[in-house]
Amino acid sequence: MGPKIPGMDRFRTSSPNKVEEELVSIHAEIEAVNEKIDETSNRMTKLEEAHIRLATRIDKTDDGLTNEAKVLFDSINEMGKQNSNEIDVLKRVMDVAQRRLVILEASMKELGK
Repeated sequence: MGPKIPGMDRFRTSSPNKVEEELVSIHAEIEAVNEKIDETSNRMTKLEEAHIRLATRIDKTDDGLTNEAKVLFDSINEMGKQNSNEIDVLKRVMDVAQRRLVILEASMKELGK
């Protein structure tokens, strides 16, 4: 294994194929993150729908919350918090991947000059 080359120098000394492989890798990462965001969003939608159904049932009976309903509400709220945290993490990962892509594309343009 050769010595590590810091920063943009590694792209200047690379072949165009190496840069293209890196771009393909970044696009694959972005697609994986997009899929994870969609999956998490679908889970959030299902939780919100379950919350609405439960709230509707409680409103219809109007005799207060049973222990089961309290546990369900707590569970829904906790899962919502976890999903929100996952979405925030995925958004940060996506931002980093997009910045890397912009830098690589700029480097490719510079190398093409």
